Amino acid sequence: MATSFIISRRVIDTVNSLPIADRIPISNALSAEFILGMDPSESMTPLQNMLYAMIRFYVVQDTECGAAAQGEGRQIDGSVKPCRCAFG
Repeated sequence: MATSFIISRRVIDTVNSLPIADRIPISNALSAEFILGMDPSESMTPLQNMLYAMIRFYVVQDTECGAAAQGEGRQIDGSVKPCRCAFG
């Protein structure tokens, strides 16, 4: 993958809140997709795929918000608040 991405505190907290049996495959899937550019869906159970889709949405959303903040000239650091969707 050629672009940068943001892993926010929301993503980290969500992954850390999962049972260890789900945490490791989902963490591996995040790195497989966002670092290696691979499709991780076949390496997870259906439930893990559903959880991964939610966490992936967080990463994509937070990355888009970070890019928007940089476009506005704001500094991006570890204290960036994740963007929220219209539903919550």
